[in-house]
Formats: sequence, structure tokens, C-alpha cells
Amino acid sequence: MFISMWNQIRSFILWLHKPDHVAQFQRYFGVLPTSVCKPDFISNIDKNDLNRNENNNSITDDDNNKKSHIPNGLYHPHHERKITYDKNVLDECIQEIKHSSNQNSNKKNISSEIDYKVTSWFWYYFFQIGSALGNEIFYILFFPTWIWNVDGCVARKVSILWVYFMYIGQATKDILGIPRPSSPPVLQLEKRYIREYGFPSTHAMFATGIPLSLVLLSHERYDFKIWIGLVCAAIVCIWVCLSRIYLGMHTFLDIIGGTAYALLLIYIMFPYVNIIDNFQLNFTLAPLLNFCLGIFLIKCYPSIQEWSTARSDTTVILGSTFGLLSSATIMQKFDLLERPLTPPIYSIITPNLGFCVLRTIIGLLIIYATRQIVKTIVLRITSLIYGLDWKDPEIKRLAKVELPYYYLTYFVIGFNIAFTCPLVFRMIGINRDYSYTEL
Repeated sequence: MFISMWNQIRSFILWLHKPDHVAQFQRYFGVLPTSVCKPDFISNIDKNDLNRNENNNSITDDDNNKKSHIPNGLYHPHHERKITYDKNVLDECIQEIKHSSNQNSNKKNISSEIDYKVTSWFWYYFFQIGSALGNEIFYILFFPTWIWNVDGCVARKVSILWVYFMYIGQATKDILGIPRPSSPPVLQLEKRYIREYGFPSTHAMFATGIPLSLVLLSHERYDFKIWIGLVCAAIVCIWVCLSRIYLGMHTFLDIIGGTAYALLLIYIMFPYVNIIDNFQLNFTLAPLLNFCLGIFLIKCYPSIQEWSTARSDTTVILGSTFGLLSSATIMQKFDLLERPLTPPIYSIITPNLGFCVLRTIIGLLIIYATRQIVKTIVLRITSLIYGLDWKDPEIKRLAKVELPYYYLTYFVIGFNIAFTCPLVFRMIGINRDYSYTEL
């Protein structure tokens, strides 16, 4: 009986992992295949383009657009790769060059690519926005906005859970090495993450963990109906998860596994969040410990046989979180965090929207300047140490460059988000009410 039950469970798991279900989902919402493109043909196109770019720089952007553009809603995978690969607020500096030189060696890992057309632009943009809620563009805006305009205490605790389940999720994905759904029959609309593995879905883990953590931690401090928060969290989670199916990046098993994995990790970690936060606030050497712990965790990250964005994304998360937590220690050391006169629960106070917008604009300008300055300095110094050309985008894929480049840059960014920016807001008189939102 046990063997029979196990076989049924195994069959159901394999059924959830079939790419056919993803393809059916895509077609139902208006993403249709038009033709199969042979990898060898695409490789030859890449080689010809590369040789002409190296020998003659006379090809203009307009010429490239004319060659790549196909009318009537049709997208060619070569064109899609060129405009979307690493075009991300965190990783825009990495460029895809000499792609064809690696095409033959990667052919066994990359399935045939398919032309596709979109018949429903509503669903296309609906799911693209949903997917963006689980991307870096969201959390690089979410954490600063929450810290500057809402509640720094909740943001710190959410970041602790965030770095915890995202690090474990990314590492688990690289250890298991379960590939994304094959194409064909799946149409892979997003190229940036195509070299990462599929199970468990870290987008699903993020979409489950962040909203749920935010609701539970906020409910410990503020008076609101928790069921409203849980419903909103569930809507965001479902939206992001289905978006990953629509884009052809995950199977239903990947999504379900990521969601369950995040719930399990939050269940294990949630009772210790307040303890960790108190340690960060009161232990004087916490910033040094954070910095060293981040480096240690990066060194312990599973080795990868082929470069992907997983390692750099994980490094970004570690750097920004530990930088943010380190700033809280220093703020507390200099008595810049105000302790509330009464214990929670607190009433929700509507903030001044004008000041919120002003703080967000000024803060993002500071963060952008920080990012540009620090990443340039780190890249040039690292290149000088190893005798590399800092202008070559490919060096950022080398571990000895990639890790300090992302870790140091985002450690400083995380620190400035929670330390420098609030101090600037106080200096110019646009700071929010800190009376019960920091401790």
C-alpha cells in the first residue's frame, strides 16, 4: 500500500513538472508559437554580426533595429536576447558579447528557441508587471521606500528573513540543478534568468516570503485587520507565480515547491527574528561581524559549472541586507533611533504624501550616486589588482571580480539607505515620525 501511494505521489510530481502544462497556460493567455528556429542558424547570425562589429563599426543602431524588428507582434529570440539580457537595474553593466563563441559549448544545455507572437497585450503586460514584483527592480524600491516613509523596524526584520530564505533558495536551486522547462514546447519570454536552474522558484519564494513576513511583522506592531493583509499577500503571491509560468521560466512544480519551501523556512526562522534584530541593535561589533559573515556565505555558495546570474544576485542580496543591518547598529550606538514611550500595538498614522515623495526622490538620487561611484571605484581597483581591463564587461563574470564588485557596492548602498539618507532627511527637515517606528 505504501509503495502504491508513493507511486501515485511520484506520478503527480512528474505531472506537475511537465512543460506541456506551461505551454498550454501560455497559449491560453495569448502567447503563440510561429516557427522553430534552428540553433545553428542563430549561431551563424551571431558570428556574422560579431565579425562585422569587430572589423567594421559602421553598423548603426538604426540598422540593427531594422534587422531585428519583425512586425505584427512577432518576436525573434535573437532580437529578444539583445534587448533584455541583463537589462536590469542591478546588473545593467553586464553585457552579452561574443555570445556565439560559447554557443556550441552550451548547445547541449540550451533548447531550440522559438519565434512567438502575442495576441493579448493586456495579459502580456499584466504578467510582465506581476513578474517585476518578484524582480530586483521591486525590492530595490520596496526596502528604501518602506524605511524612509513607513517603518524602519519592520523593514529590518523583513530583510533578515529575506536574505535567509533567498540565500538558501538560490543555493538549493544550484545544488539540485533541475533545469527550467524545455523549449519547445515552452516559449521562454525572459532571457536574463534562462541559464539559472528552475527548482525551487526563488521568485515564488520571494513572492511568498516578503508579503507574508511584512503582514505578520506589521501585525505585531500596528492595529489592522490581519485577514486583509493576508488576502493582499496571497494575491501578490499568486500574481507573481502565475507570471513566471506565463513567461515560460518555471513549471508548476517549481512554483509550488518554491512557495512551500518559503513557508517552511519562514516557519523555522520567524521565532528568532526579534532576537537577531535585538542583537544587531545592541552588539557594538555587529557591523564587522555582518561584513565578515557576508563574505563567508559568498565563499560557501555552491560552485557553478556555467556562469549565471544566480551568484551575483545572491551577492547583491547579502551585501544590501548586511549593509542595512550594520547601519542600524551605528544608528543605535549614537542614539539616533527613538524608543517608543509605550509598547505596541500602535495606530496607523497617514504620512505626509508630499514629504514621502520628496524623501523618495532625494533618497533614490543619493543611492544612484552611491552605486555609480562605489561600483566604479571597486571595479577599477579590483581590475588593477588582477591586471585586467576594467572596460571589458566580461571580467564581471569572473568570481574574483564579481564577488567584491557586487558585495562591496551593495553593502554601501544598504548602509546609505538606512543611515545616510535618514540623516540627510533630518538635516533638511523632511524626516518622518520616528517616535515608534524604529525600535
